[in-house]
Amino acid sequence: MNTQAAVKSPPNVKIKKRIRRSRGDVVFDVINIAIIVLITLIMIYPMWYVIIVSFATPEEAALGQLYFWPKTLTLEAYQKVFSEKSIWVGYLNTIIYTVCHTLYVLALTIPSAYALSKKKMPGRVAITWYFFATMFISGGLIPSYMLNKSLGIVNTRWIMILGMGVGYSNLVITRTFYQTSIPNEVYESAYIDGASEWQTFTKIAIPLSGAIIAVMALYAAVGTWGSWYTAFIYITDQAKWPLQLRLRQILILNETQSLDITQMTQEDIEMMQHQAFLMYTVKYAIIFVACLPMLVLYPFVQKYFVKGVMIGSVKG
Repeated sequence: MNTQAAVKSPPNVKIKKRIRRSRGDVVFDVINIAIIVLITLIMIYPMWYVIIVSFATPEEAALGQLYFWPKTLTLEAYQKVFSEKSIWVGYLNTIIYTVCHTLYVLALTIPSAYALSKKKMPGRVAITWYFFATMFISGGLIPSYMLNKSLGIVNTRWIMILGMGVGYSNLVITRTFYQTSIPNEVYESAYIDGASEWQTFTKIAIPLSGAIIAVMALYAAVGTWGSWYTAFIYITDQAKWPLQLRLRQILILNETQSLDITQMTQEDIEMMQHQAFLMYTVKYAIIFVACLPMLVLYPFVQKYFVKGVMIGSVKG
């Protein structure tokens, strides 16, 4: 008698294993979270303090009675800022310098990095070392001033635009992007179809370079927006000052201002004291207004910024 044993496969049973964590693991996580929260608060609080001081009454802010939230909210500091014409002239100058210098940096860095990413390019290593040497060799302030003066760009807007166009670190990051992110087969297919090197760059490399262009633009924009030393050295015309140099002047004038109160009435003294306290909050209002564009722009390019950092960590 032929008997066939029916073999039943066991049903699929999902076994959930709960990993039991030791007390040491829990303590470790708690300590890590506490450290991260502490570091976050340390980084956030200075900016928060700037914001609340700018909205506080001058007397409360100047007397050091402000920690987390002002007792009375006021827009007096911002009214003072908005009524100051020189601040808005500096603001407009900074926007012009930032936009123009960013385009200038992109126009030099992107094509240079693309060319150096080609391993068959003659003199590729020597050119790379030439850019690398600029990180350690500099003529100094006096030769730079003489050069800029001979070019006729001292005390002009061009001195803020035609600065350092190609930085070695930016060049290496962009070159690494072209070497690792765009397959070489794409270029070879274009060459087979009869495309020239310029057509390959403009129609293939540039459309695929949105991430690295955003990163380089962010680097250049942030550096130019916060720059004041170049204008301090080369520009004497206050109508061409950037916002940061104007802010520096306001800070210095407020610190060095001295008044003769012997000839003042009590009302005049109280008024001058209020104006001095007001300038204290105005400084913080200007700082917040100056940082606001970068604070608004950064979240939109943050993902490209992180990607650019990862590109720079790869050797190329």
